[in-house]
Amino acid sequence: MKRLPRNPERDQEIRKERCDQILSAAVALFAKNGLSSTKISDIAHKAHMSHGLIYNYFQSKEEIYISIVEKNLCILTSLFEQAHRLPDASSYEKLTWLLDQVYCERWDDAVFYQVVADQILTSDSVSDQLKTSVRTSIGDNLKLLTRIFRVGQEKGELIQGDPRELAFYFMNMIQAVLLAETRGIYFTGTPLHRNLLQLFLPKA
Repeated sequence: MKRLPRNPERDQEIRKERCDQILSAAVALFAKNGLSSTKISDIAHKAHMSHGLIYNYFQSKEEIYISIVEKNLCILTSLFEQAHRLPDASSYEKLTWLLDQVYCERWDDAVFYQVVADQILTSDSVSDQLKTSVRTSIGDNLKLLTRIFRVGQEKGELIQGDPRELAFYFMNMIQAVLLAETRGIYFTGTPLHRNLLQLFLPKA
């Protein structure tokens, strides 16, 4: 029987789908159990794949872990950059857009980013290189957010104070809200991310 010629593009597409399937399955496990307590067999079971098939795409659970971290950092940084570059938008509108994107997008690794970002920076099993990468990304996002706050203060759209400090509080409150609501914790009928922004507006 004559074999059909391979389709490199389709092969690449299948590989990406498999990788995404593995990464998605690993998110909750890493967030719940941490890196050291999560096994490749756990990931394989959740991804509905054989143990050996996982190794066709990743050499170790550490590589899976790093891939998820890098994916999340890229997504979050992209959102901050897009918010900063919104044309003809006030600082209030930029922050509103950012909150809506993070909240509504619900990128499946939101919980992972919040929980595991803390694990990364405190765990002895994570390399110093990865810790540095995470700190650098967080710092870059904070700089973009600080610029939005500074311009908003100059135009009277946001409360006064150290713009970097306010941006830091804002960033951490976004993560706290995401984490609370993904755990089913709700305080009001109004989405918390909308109430959050009110804390940074000048009093009438």
